[in-house]
Amino acid sequence: MLLQGPTPPPLLPTPGLDPNFVAGQLIPMIGIVAMIVVGALVLRWFFRSPMAEAIAERIRARTRSRFGADSTTAEIEGERVHQLEQQVAMLQTQLAEVAERVDFAERLLADRRERKLSAGQ
Repeated sequence: MLLQGPTPPPLLPTPGLDPNFVAGQLIPMIGIVAMIVVGALVLRWFFRSPMAEAIAERIRARTRSRFGADSTTAEIEGERVHQLEQQVAMLQTQLAEVAERVDFAERLLADRRERKLSAGQ
């Protein structure tokens, strides 16, 4: 008959990182991050597409018709266009004045140059 001794204590885990445990925890996280990045890129592409622009314009039109903003928006845009036309007209007159001044200055310089050349001969 054999005598059996007490069973040995279970082995304690060794200190440090277990690569299998780390990989098992990181791979799902990497997958989730990759899915979020791909989803963001797809949404970015969609929002810059003509289809998204058409959807946005339809929403704007529906909002305008619902809240009666068409007449108000048209009046505001009309006033803005009128103000911009006035600014353009003012800038055109200023540009014409500057062109006249430059022309006058060029004529004066050319006249001086001719006087110097005729006096030097």
